[in-house]
Amino acid sequence: MPLTRYGYRNAINGFFEFPSENARRILPRGIEPVEVHHGMSVFAATVFDFHESEVGEYGEVVYAVLVPPYVEEDGRLAKGAFFPWQVATTTGAAREHAIERWHLPHWMEDVRVDFEPGESSLTARVHAEGSVAMELTITDHSWNPVSHLYQSFQQDEGGRYLANIIFEGEQSEHEEETGRITLHDHVFNKDVVISEVYRAPFREMWMRDGIQLFDPLLRLEP
Repeated sequence: MPLTRYGYRNAINGFFEFPSENARRILPRGIEPVEVHHGMSVFAATVFDFHESEVGEYGEVVYAVLVPPYVEEDGRLAKGAFFPWQVATTTGAAREHAIERWHLPHWMEDVRVDFEPGESSLTARVHAEGSVAMELTITDHSWNPVSHLYQSFQQDEGGRYLANIIFEGEQSEHEEETGRITLHDHVFNKDVVISEVYRAPFREMWMRDGIQLFDPLLRLEP
């Protein structure tokens, strides 16, 4: 099976500290979170603006926990590994595609994602069930072309899976803590204790004018 390609205008991501006990409630048995320091793990919030895919244009929101990467036989080491526990899209076609091909867990209704560019920032507002559920602002720094490997672990009733993902494009990455997340009291955020999520990201990334390449999905042994 060939690589699956997605083109994006923008992809913004923030890494936020939250309690490891919250992370472990989200993760399936056998997967541990990465801790930034004792008792605190990483909640990763990512918003995409896809303009090229097999199912057309769409926006996507991903909530994930940072987890240890899997080292494959060829020795490739991922820059980061994630366990997504909630993915939301702006179209039903995108949702069906991601569930069928990537076994990703989804919010089962369309959301709306509004992007608001600032002087040196980009804000994404996510609307679910008619109201704002989350707002994510990421700021820029210096820009450089990159090609990075990441991993995504999925689990459903059929088993456990690994997706290798290459991100290519222009990237700004820094730890200036100038971004911000606002999680509203909304069922969309029911799996996290909002008051315990740090609002400023300890790392923020912004990629633009790039592509996301998925290897064929790998089924892992139990």
